[in-house]
Amino acid sequence: MHLSMRNRLGLAAMAVLTGTGLAVAGVAPAAVATGQQVIDGSGDPTNDWKEEGNLSRTSHAHSKATRLWQTILWADGAKYKGSDGKWHTYTKSEIDGHFGKRTESATKYWQKREGLAVDGIVGKQTFGYADDFLFAGSGGTVSYAGYEHDVNFKRWSGKYHVKVGGQWKKATY
Repeated sequence: MHLSMRNRLGLAAMAVLTGTGLAVAGVAPAAVATGQQVIDGSGDPTNDWKEEGNLSRTSHAHSKATRLWQTILWADGAKYKGSDGKWHTYTKSEIDGHFGKRTESATKYWQKREGLAVDGIVGKQTFGYADDFLFAGSGGTVSYAGYEHDVNFKRWSGKYHVKVGGQWKKATY
């Protein structure tokens, strides 16, 4: 289910309205643990990531949470400015869990296209906007409706998991 900008904006508006009703029932807190933090997956998927920490070149730059974000960039066909000065489409092979220059540039591209503040940091606003395009499936599957690709994540025991080498791993910071 690849979405046009207009359909995607309609889904975002619907998610906000749905989320408003959920806010009365309470909002799930960000994942906090004594060890590694894991991206929280409790409650409605369209309200999962709004309380997450930052991902950037200086914050959790090498993590499975970064891999989850890179999957979003790939799904949406984000572009990055290469060292050659040209724009390149973010590829699946660049999903490596390392928040480098390409991921930062692609994040800025994504933020600009979505009408968000452009800083290259995946914080509450960026994560919160992205989670408006998550949809619950069966067996703990959560799908992200991207512009170019639809991708799946897993939510088990209130924690997000991302595929690493063909296996599901907790999306840790």
